[in-house]
Parts: sequence; structure tokens; C-alpha cells
Amino acid sequence: MFIVHVVYTLFATILSLCTAVDASWVMGIPNFITTAERVDPIMSPGAVSAHAHSVVGGSNFGFEANTSLLRDSECTSTTIEEDKSNYWFPHMYFQWANGSFTMVSASAVIYYLFPDDPGNTTAFPDNFKMISGDPDLRTYNASSYAQQAITMKCLNGGTVPQYPYIPDPSTCTGGIRAQVNFPSCWDGVHADSEDHKSHVAFPSEGPDSGTCNDTNYPVPIPRIFLEVVFQTEAFASVADQAMNSTQPFVFSNGDPTGYGYHADFVNGWDEGVLQKAIEGCNCNPYGDNACCGDAGIYTIKNWTDTCYISNLVDEDNTGPLAQLPGANPVQGAGTEAKNYTDSTTPATYSSITVYISTSPILYASTTTTTTPTAATASTSSMAAPLSSAGVASSTTRAASVSAVVGPSNTAPSSTPSPSASGTVLTTSAVVTAAGATVTMTNEATVTVTETDEATVTVTDATTVTDTMSSTPPSSSTSPASSSTAVPASARKRASRQHRRAASWRAHAHHDSSHAL
Repeated sequence: MFIVHVVYTLFATILSLCTAVDASWVMGIPNFITTAERVDPIMSPGAVSAHAHSVVGGSNFGFEANTSLLRDSECTSTTIEEDKSNYWFPHMYFQWANGSFTMVSASAVIYYLFPDDPGNTTAFPDNFKMISGDPDLRTYNASSYAQQAITMKCLNGGTVPQYPYIPDPSTCTGGIRAQVNFPSCWDGVHADSEDHKSHVAFPSEGPDSGTCNDTNYPVPIPRIFLEVVFQTEAFASVADQAMNSTQPFVFSNGDPTGYGYHADFVNGWDEGVLQKAIEGCNCNPYGDNACCGDAGIYTIKNWTDTCYISNLVDEDNTGPLAQLPGANPVQGAGTEAKNYTDSTTPATYSSITVYISTSPILYASTTTTTTPTAATASTSSMAAPLSSAGVASSTTRAASVSAVVGPSNTAPSSTPSPSASGTVLTTSAVVTAAGATVTMTNEATVTVTETDEATVTVTDATTVTDTMSSTPPSSSTSPASSSTAVPASARKRASRQHRRAASWRAHAHHDSSHAL
């Protein structure tokens, strides 16, 4: 239930970055590599993690992570091909009055910031890992740089106020943006530490200002600033059906405050590229990553190139869910959260499929024209397992278009904006987008015109049937080939002009204030 919002970032937004740094670039993220999965290779290597995360970056994300593995990724969901790092964070859910949960759609932007002083900033070493934030926090210490690094912004088209907690969503007409500053001073020795934090520190004046003058952390590294915009405004019409109508949202780690928001990073940059970018990407002050692209330092992807992977864990974390993934209880403000272990551990997949597309997997408005209704919390359909060949057997992960869906005993209907489209990677799939044009893997095309769910089945290379319509939608002929993953060699590159334009497409909210 992920939506990509594509707009041009205001010059004022990028200019605001320059108050703290002299050089930077921005990566608007076309799609998450995976959404709301219980995988965390830093905190829970080799095992199902305690709570669900959404992930950006290299397609080799999994239960283990190191730089060599990530560099071998088939593709990346960042807009720079050479950045196959992984960035992940807890996802947000809406909690209904009956205790069930529905996932909130989201999009992301990543900033790389550093002084305009070649030779003064060092790229991350191989196998570098770090965490910013603490999932167990439910209180706020204003003097803590680590807590100052976690902020929330209420996007309202105006002043865009900032908070250390999840704000009252009723005033956030453009959603809530969760923001994470990562530490930007390094001890110069260790690529990681036992707590994944002690080898790095924040600058002398806070998360976004000052110098690395602490002799224990003397080496400046790029400052990563991660923004995730959660489309909370889509739930405004059902706020009165929430467990807490004033603040109905909770992160996947059971945090309704926002104090426990956090993010993780593992370096996967191609060898030598990041250092060259640090030293050579100071040719414009506006965050346009085409600067380095034009210089041949890295490769800017076509905005419509998408990259994602099949599920790693056999569970559906979209919703409606009877409980948060991992059975995490909601633990409110005032005390440190307790860690719980789910009584049952879902199976994991031994074979993962990487999907690459030159068309946008999801291009849609967040506007929904149906009003969800809360019912029982028992419905929680599980994700379809992968076949023995490692190919998605009957799931439409790429084609699901975001809509606010209340808990129900039956598959809910939805009516997203009719401009939605997606690539279905199976020969039999459920499409929940009215008016969507869906391209099947054998290149047959079907247009869904119903406002409810439609089951679309490709029976051969030229025939498409729509079980909800007496007249089959139009279809295009196609070759007999039915490969499920588009090889990287088949991806088309945009022109230099297109890449330059795409580099400015960041996220859907026009504001000129960032916590930098």
C-alpha cells in the first residue's frame, strides 16, 4: 500500500538546507524496496525482527547485511544507481476503536549533506552501520542531541510546525513527516559498535550544526537526513472511529508518541563513488543530484525505474490487522517501553525475487472516494507464499494502490484516483485500482473500470478476461514469453535532460522548512 508522490521540490526547500551545510544532494525515492516487513539485519540478524520496517535501497536487503552483499544488488530503489545502501525505519499504522490496525501509505526523501570543503569529509567505510533513535523511548529529553535528531513535521501547506512527537493530525492536511538526522562524526576506526551507535556522534552544536571537535569522534562523515511522509490525511474522515480520535496513529514498534521513532543504515555505496561525490558534488548549492550525474561521478536513474523484492517473511502486515506485526502492544508516553516476543514466529522465504521495471509501479493520488467502516478485527489475510521456483505465485504486491481500508470480514472495496497504474508480476492477480491500466508480465494489458475489486486472469498470450465485467476489457497481443522479472539490461535510460528533470522530483509537499 505504497504510493509515490511526484512533484518538483521548491527551490526554497533546497535553499533551506544551505543554512547548515554548503553542499548536498537530494534523492526522491520512487518506491520502497519492501514495505512493513519484520526484517532488521542490524538488530536481529538472521531472524524475524520484533517490529516491521519499510526499506529503501539495494535489492539484496535481507536478514544479513554487509557492504559486499549490498553492492551485488541487482538494483536499488534510490535514484542513484551506485547507492545500494539500505535505509529502514518503522512504519505507521492507524488504530481503529476495536483495536485493529491499517497501514498508512508513505513516501520518502533522502538528503546527503556535507561541508563544501573537499578533503574534510570521509565516505563511510565498508560494512559501516549505524542507528539513529531508540525504539524504546516514550519520554523526551530536550537536551539530548540523540532525541533532537528525531522530529515530526505537520504538513499543512503553511507554516509547517515541527514537534518532537506525533502532532495532532487534524491540522496536518498534507500528512505527517517523520524526520531522522543520522550522526555525522565518526571515531575513524570502527565500522560498527555493539550498540550500533557508540562509534559515531553528533556534531558539537546538535544534530544539524557544529563541528566534529570531540577527539573521540574527529572524522566528519556525510550527514544523512531521512524524511518519510506518512499520508495521515487520508484517515481524516474516519478519525472518530479511532481508538484515540485525537491521535490515532502508532508506529510498528508500538509507539503512539513518536519519541521511539528511529532509522537504520548500512553502507552499500559502490567502492570509491561516495568519496568522489563528496569531493566533486559542490558545483551547485540546491541539492540537484544532476550535478554529480553530469560530471560522471554517479548515474542518475530514470524516475520511472522501480526496484523491489518479494516478501522475506510469510505474513501480511498491511491490514486490517488484529494486532501490530509481532504482536507489539501499544505502549504510551511516560515510561520506557518493554520488549515483547511474539508467541509465534512466521516462516521466512528461502527464495527471494527481485523485480525491476521501467514503468512506475505506483503512480496515484492519495485521494479516496470511499469511506472505510470499522468491523471485526479478525480479518488478516496472509501473503501468498512463493512458488518453489521463487516466483510470486498469486500476489499483486506491485499493483496494490493505496486506499483507506477499515477492518472488515470481506475484501473491502476502494476507489483510488483513476490514474493509478502498476505492473502485475503474476498471471492471475487481484487489482484494487479503479481505472487502472495493468501490464501483465506476458505483456498483455487490461484496463480495470470497476470501482470494486476485479480479478484479472491472463489465460494465454492474447486473451484477457475480467470476472467482474460481462465485456472483457481491451487487451494487447504479446509474445509467448512470460518472465516475471525484467532484467537490468532491459531497462531504458532516460535522456540527460529527463534525468536532470527527474532529479528534482522529490516529494509531494511544498514547504520550505526542514529540520536541518
